[in-house]
Amino acid sequence: MARPLSDKDRLVLARTLKRVGLTWQQIFREDDYGASNYLDLFTEIWLRQGEPVYKTDCYRFMQGISSQTAKKYLQHAVARGYLLESNNPQDKRSKLITMSPELTATVERSYDLTAQELRKALTGQQPTDS
Repeated sequence: MARPLSDKDRLVLARTLKRVGLTWQQIFREDDYGASNYLDLFTEIWLRQGEPVYKTDCYRFMQGISSQTAKKYLQHAVARGYLLESNNPQDKRSKLITMSPELTATVERSYDLTAQELRKALTGQQPTDS
């Protein structure tokens, strides 16, 4: 059985989670993609490891916002070139979404920095900028 977290453990976790969010915001600050909805969207697409995602599925990846707002977010990322939209060869009525190589590299850089922060927390080191 796992031991309960101490207040010190909770503080380390809270500081690390805060740092993870700040890392995402700093990486995407210039392009205005620091919002958590983009984190959700890009992460869900990245998890498919290059497999195309139905455009309509992308709207559901962004929890807590209306489908209208999710459509605007998605259109913004497509217009920027972060997400690539293509016709579905199996169904002419639907569109497919994939990540651009640039976005893939940026998201993976964010994950690398996040992993470093989590390693620090797990080994008892203070997170950067705590």
